[in-house]
Amino acid sequence: MNFFDYISFLVSPVLFTLLLIYLNYKFKIHVWKFILQACVWGMLAVILVVAANEVIKIWGLQNLKNMRRTAFYVFVVVAFSAELGKFIPLRYLFYHQKSFDSPLAGIVYGMSIALGFSFIAVVLYSTGFLGTEKMKYTSLFLWTYPLANIVFGIVQGFFIGMGKVRKFTVIDEATALGIATVFHALFYFCFLTSDQRLLVITGAGLLFIAVILVIKATSIPPLIIK
Repeated sequence: MNFFDYISFLVSPVLFTLLLIYLNYKFKIHVWKFILQACVWGMLAVILVVAANEVIKIWGLQNLKNMRRTAFYVFVVVAFSAELGKFIPLRYLFYHQKSFDSPLAGIVYGMSIALGFSFIAVVLYSTGFLGTEKMKYTSLFLWTYPLANIVFGIVQGFFIGMGKVRKFTVIDEATALGIATVFHALFYFCFLTSDQRLLVITGAGLLFIAVILVIKATSIPPLIIK
């Protein structure tokens, strides 16, 4: 690792701090307990990714010698385990809070969990504890992974929030987990294949979708909880 790789450890904490400052400025929040808890649960979500990586090592599947193994690794070990780890606390812990009353609130919780997750994940990827040796642009990955996770958190938070508002819980939950997993897998695949053009297209697409979902979320009124 070089000096800039170590500096990348600060990206997630800095982004989370900026999120807190913005929330305090915009909404004058006085109780931060649940948002801070969301960040901590995001850190714990990495356990699922670590467990998935250990399982494939036991099975002897860590060598990505063909496309089938690569697809399994990217979609299941990297993406699905990560998004499931973030989905569980978002849906089964914070979903039931009174403050979780809209897609916008879901996005706030989703981003908090995602930044907590990316903080630990970046450290593990940088040390080689997670990931593979095939990744060429490791430094760029470490710097952009927290930003990508913000998008994944926005996706999960928006659709789970929509599920609470529309009462289509199962459909929206499946959509949240499914889309976030696909986006996560696509992002990681770009670095695994070192495809610069695909990475640029993917990054622009993720940014566009995130902006659209946030704008849409701001137009949806909060759920009136009796």
